[in-house]
Amino acid sequence: MRCLKLWQRIEKRVENSEVGEVEFEDSYDVIVVGLGTAGAMAALAAARQGCSVLGIESLHCMGGMHTAGAIQNYYFGCKGGLFEQVDQQIREQERDGYPVWGGSSAELKKYHLEQLAREQGIELRYESSVIGVYRCGKQVKGVRWVSPEGVHTAASRVLIDATGNADICAMAGCVTRQGRAIDGKGQPYSNVMEIASANRVGKFYTDSGYLDPTDATAVTQAILDSSTVPPQLREYYDGHDRMLRLTPILGVREGRFIVGEENVTLEAFQNEQFTAQPLFYAYSNLDNHSKDVAFESTQFQDWIVAASLWGLNFSVPIPLGALIPQGFEGLLAAGRCLALDHDMAACVRMNRDMQKCGEAAGTAAALAVRYDTALTAVPYARLCAALGATGCLDAEGLRFVDTSLLGNGANGNAAYRTATWLEEIPAIREALAGDKPGIAIWSARRLGTAITPHLRDWAAQNNEPLLRKNSAIALGLQYDAAAMPILREMVRSRDAYVPRSSRKYNQSHGITAIYLLGKLGDREIVPDLLTILEDRAGFCDSPLDGEFIVDDEDFFAQYFTFSLMALVRITQAHPALSGAVRKQINRIVGSGDFALSVTLKGSRELRHPLRETILNVLQ
Repeated sequence: MRCLKLWQRIEKRVENSEVGEVEFEDSYDVIVVGLGTAGAMAALAAARQGCSVLGIESLHCMGGMHTAGAIQNYYFGCKGGLFEQVDQQIREQERDGYPVWGGSSAELKKYHLEQLAREQGIELRYESSVIGVYRCGKQVKGVRWVSPEGVHTAASRVLIDATGNADICAMAGCVTRQGRAIDGKGQPYSNVMEIASANRVGKFYTDSGYLDPTDATAVTQAILDSSTVPPQLREYYDGHDRMLRLTPILGVREGRFIVGEENVTLEAFQNEQFTAQPLFYAYSNLDNHSKDVAFESTQFQDWIVAASLWGLNFSVPIPLGALIPQGFEGLLAAGRCLALDHDMAACVRMNRDMQKCGEAAGTAAALAVRYDTALTAVPYARLCAALGATGCLDAEGLRFVDTSLLGNGANGNAAYRTATWLEEIPAIREALAGDKPGIAIWSARRLGTAITPHLRDWAAQNNEPLLRKNSAIALGLQYDAAAMPILREMVRSRDAYVPRSSRKYNQSHGITAIYLLGKLGDREIVPDLLTILEDRAGFCDSPLDGEFIVDDEDFFAQYFTFSLMALVRITQAHPALSGAVRKQINRIVGSGDFALSVTLKGSRELRHPLRETILNVLQ
């Protein structure tokens, strides 16, 4: 095959060279790189369909974060699929073993995954890494990989990148994206510690900071730094809370994403644009761990800040095209590196769903091999039947939002309940007049101008303050200037009212009003926002919730960053204001002693500095 080129990453650059004909040492139907949460299931699913499978893993076990990473429980995600069989075997075996709170034994899961792999003839290669990808045009033909025994080559009909960070796709020259638009940051990572307490085994972790998981030097430093911070390294441990181990891999929530044949985004979901051919459904809330929400996208803030819908669970149908790098053949991505945007990744990353993603990738690869067809041409009916047989694709998982979980702490074991948005005007009015207006605010957004006259009327009801303010918020989401006077009142009074729409992380009316006035480009509120930037002492009696707002600095940081971003948007709408406003902002943040930070989730000691992002915003 004379068209072959070898693609490699050398000193962080993607390079390729012609290699002519290559005599591969081995040939497989499917090669899976990374045998973690998604990769283990991808290998098992392909082998169950009769494929020859090679699994290459840099660690020394299968299962990834669910085993080596000690995240043994499930936070939401859809039930069903091959992983359920493995989990059931573990539950049956550990009845007479040591109990694990909130999950199942990581060691037993390692064992069962390996036994299944051996039974199905999967060749496992631990402590091994791919160092090159062979391509003929955009067709992937195999890999060059290294093990303790040396350098090897292997041909594949389908290569599955289950590295979590799209490392193989990036190496092969695929287009990828990473992080949020404003500064490229993903979500914070965690460092997990396994502990024994009261004769049970479990985990403890806090968010430890931000890093680029594609940068090996940064990852190494993060492992060293996060292992010695106060929440992890204590002065002493006793029998009631005994440290067993720090896990060998970091709890990275977000890395690279491929740009796929189809892309799953929050904006498309909000506009109710869904695939008609899902492989599986992901199910969770937008569980973004970042506290500097003001720097997230407007789509994210409309949902989380304006409507306070952090706790709203919803299901997302994932198509095969989201696993196929755009323009490529013979290559799939499985796991959290599939074709998502940063916003949607906060939902589509849970352990259950990533195992389902792996199963879907392995099954699609096997069918492409069986029918000798391109991945994009795999017959959906056959794929649907194969995934339905294991429960990976559940017909009952049709898209929905789950309002039943807004007001409690239910977890992934809760029954999924289908709920619909409010459609009737009286029902929306009633909800806007109450303390849980989030669903009504978003329902009004869905109805658009049809409900605008009602919202304007309700916003004039001075005898019903919640109805008045919540209607103004709904109008603000419609870019209706009628909302401005009420929103200004909320800013000037620093309205501390916090709705109860979500089970936690609801945003105060003052913050919501600042965000919306920024979107509306309201020049009248500019002096008030500039005053907020300089009034750190005015936020010394903050309403603490113990998790999102832990101290006064957290509280002021919210007001500061939201005011800053509102000013940026207003000056974009009114360029004549830009010079004077920027001069005042630069005077505040330009001094050498300016500092601002937020606590990281789960910790009172660890803080994330915001100065760098603030300065980048002002460039």
